[in-house]
Amino acid sequence: MHRTPLLSLALLALAQPAFANIDIAFNFDYDSTGFFASPDSVAALNAAAAVFETRFADSLTAIASSGSNSFDTIFFNPADPFGADITLSTQDIAADTLIVYVSAADLGGSLGLGGPGGFNCSGFGSFCSDAQQRGQGDVTGGDASDVAPWGGSISFDSETDWYFGTDTSGLNAGEFDFYSVAVHELAHVLGFGTSASFDRLASSTFTGTNAMAVHGSPVPLLSDESHWARGTQGMVDGSLHEAAMDPDIANGVRKDFTDLDYAALQDIGWQVTPVPEADTWAMLLAGLGLVGLAARRRMA
Repeated sequence: MHRTPLLSLALLALAQPAFANIDIAFNFDYDSTGFFASPDSVAALNAAAAVFETRFADSLTAIASSGSNSFDTIFFNPADPFGADITLSTQDIAADTLIVYVSAADLGGSLGLGGPGGFNCSGFGSFCSDAQQRGQGDVTGGDASDVAPWGGSISFDSETDWYFGTDTSGLNAGEFDFYSVAVHELAHVLGFGTSASFDRLASSTFTGTNAMAVHGSPVPLLSDESHWARGTQGMVDGSLHEAAMDPDIANGVRKDFTDLDYAALQDIGWQVTPVPEADTWAMLLAGLGLVGLAARRRMA
């Protein structure tokens, strides 16, 4: 099980287009800090999930524990990410659904920590194989070409001065944009830097066909090989922006998920649909954009 920290984007929570297929379901059972007691933080979290829900057309099979077939999920406690992992026995995961456990903790300078969960499986071999692959391709080993997590967990820093707005009108230089961090960490849950299919394409640079077509060459990676190199850019609505999976973010700034970020997720196996029609996309992007730079903190 991978854990990828993020040290330091909110899209309007609009109805998903018809081509959307996956559902990212957040679970707050371990939110002992009450971080998500505010409707604003939940709204921003759901808006971040919509970035992927509106573009991914994958069909993930259900995982149904029954009789001798048992699927146990393992994930780090989002309220205590450096403590013991949590194991939940005999779990069911609905079709086309990912469950992400969320809370907050003192992350010691990081803004977020997120990644996919692990699992134990017992029962018929076909049950465990199906539960691991969820109807997708090869998700393990050096020849992995797809990704099919059941979900995972994300912890956000409880000591950060967060901005939870769904547009940038109230974002000031003393705050970090929660939406940006949530999008970044969700991409890690979805396999960016944390999956076998990503590892297959990563060795100081990322050599996925779609990402290289967007970037024009192999994409430089940070030394941890789970982020783009600092300063890597991609396109958003026809203009260059610092990529969401770059490891840094400035306070007072919102970062969009760029075409390069989407291309990498397509390379590791997600079925990324084309950008919505211009009028729909304009509505989705309403209120987004970068604002002034200030002191930077590392994303992970």
